[in-house]
This record gives sequence, structure tokens and C-alpha cells, in this order.
Amino acid sequence: MSTNTIPLVEVDEVQVSILCDNSVDVLMTGSATARRFKLSSNLFEKPFPIAEHGFSAMIEVKKGDRSGKLMFDTGVSKQGILYNMDLMEINAHDIQAIILSHGHADHALGLPGLLARLGRVNMPLILHPDSFLQRRLVLPNGMELQLPPPNKADLRHLGADIIEEVGPSMLVDNMILISGEVARTTDFERGLRGHESWHHDHWEPDPMIHDDQCAVMHLAGKGLVVVTGCGHSGIINIIRNAQRITGIDKVHAVIGGFHLTGPQFEAVIDPTVAALKEIGPACVVPGHCTGWRATHKIAAAMPDAFIATSVGTTFVL
Repeated sequence: MSTNTIPLVEVDEVQVSILCDNSVDVLMTGSATARRFKLSSNLFEKPFPIAEHGFSAMIEVKKGDRSGKLMFDTGVSKQGILYNMDLMEINAHDIQAIILSHGHADHALGLPGLLARLGRVNMPLILHPDSFLQRRLVLPNGMELQLPPPNKADLRHLGADIIEEVGPSMLVDNMILISGEVARTTDFERGLRGHESWHHDHWEPDPMIHDDQCAVMHLAGKGLVVVTGCGHSGIINIIRNAQRITGIDKVHAVIGGFHLTGPQFEAVIDPTVAALKEIGPACVVPGHCTGWRATHKIAAAMPDAFIATSVGTTFVL
């Protein structure tokens, strides 16, 4: 291992509970790894989880008698993750920190609702400073889509202890690594064209979305577990960056958004799938903004590793 790597504590178990994602299927087949939403004997006796265009996951790690939980992203609405948390019987007060993968609204708009439920508890909120940038997406036809950022003053008023960090952060007794900015090393993952940020009284191109970051765990005897929000850095860049900063080559699982949806990313899908197959994780769970075409190509190329996601599922590794 290189002397420049970050020593990440091995854990015995990682659980990733999907609280917000683009799809839900309560009849999806489960397994020892994918524990699906628990149904009642009367199928329609209790409410089902709801799907929204966004991402949020509760991450829990265990090592011996130690454990810890953090919230990775908070979805796209104040009510969405709270509703699903209640159905999944997840207690918000078990959360030790909140991580924002980046500042886009479909990952951050649930923050006020979650903080309000927690009360003014000075909850650590770890994010990149660029998460507060005003942003927009300019489509090829000229249409502008505004991407409102979280409001720093409002979050502090609600009890968040905001920690702005560009580089890696270690959490939960050094069992969870937050990557910080991701090094861009591939020749095909080139960011999001048309994405802009407001700087110095004007809009500037911001295709790289430097605040994009992931959570990384080291599962004992199996390798890295990587959880990503949108994957704007490029999922291969994200995985390789995790390998580089930890000094651990073996990757066991990759869960979250790979951002391969839409015409702009059509040409990126095949090299991404090829590189993912070469890395060879045992579990691949594409969700949120991965897109229909990319998800099906991953499933076809890696049938033994691919696991379909659904809101309400807990992945147990």
C-alpha cells in the first residue's frame, strides 16, 4: 500500500437502505443481499414506499460491537424520505452525520425536512463548498432548467453543523470514507455539457461538477463498497479514485447513480460498461440517473453481479 493512501478500517458488514430513487417495485424478488420492502399478509394493508426523481440512502457499518449510521443524500422533497423512513422503520435520531454527494436539488431538497425532524441537534452536514453554487442546465434547444442549491443560512437555522470539505473525510470511527473531489482520469467521462454555475455576476460553464463525491467502505475479505449519488465524476473515475486513495484494488460493490441517461451519454455507455466489467465488482446496483439503456447493458454484460434496485430495499453486504 502506498504511504499516501488513507487507512480505511475494515468492517464486517455494510447495509445500504434505499430511501429515495426513481423506481419502486414491491414485488421484486429479494435475496440474502437484496432485502426487499417487507409486505404484509394482505398486500394492500399498509402503504408502499414512494419513488421520486432523486437519491437518498442510509448507510450502516458494523465492526464487532461497533456500528454507525449516516445519511447519504436526502432526496428531492421534504416529505419523501421521511415517508419512506417511517415505512421502513428507520429512526432519524440514529443518524450520526449527513453527507451531500453534490448540491443538485434532487439530492438536497429533503434536507430541511430531515433537519426539522431531528430538531436543533447540530447535526454534522459534510459537503463540498461548490454545493452552494447557483446552477442551471442549458439544453441543446435553448431551454434552461434551474438547479436551486441548498440555502446555507436556512440549514444552519434548522440545526445543521455545516462542514465544507474539498478533500476526503473520515467518519464513524474511520469506517466510512467520503471521497471529496474525484480525480478525472478516463478519456471518455467528460462531465455534463450545458451545465453552468453563477460566478462573478455571470453564468460560467461548469461541466465537471467538482462537488460530486461518494462514500467508500472496506468490507473485510471482499474489497471496497462504493455508494454514489449521481456519479457526475464518471462512475469509472469514481471507482478508480476510491482505489487510489485507499490503496485497495478489489471492489466488491458499487451502488447508486451512474449518470448515463440521455443522448449526451449514449457514446459513454459502452466504454463505461467495458471498464466496469474489467474492474469486476461482485455486486453492481445502478439506480437514479443511470438510465434505461445503460442499466440494461450492465445487466447483460454482468448478469451475476447486477442487482435491480427499488425504493425500500436494503442491500446487505
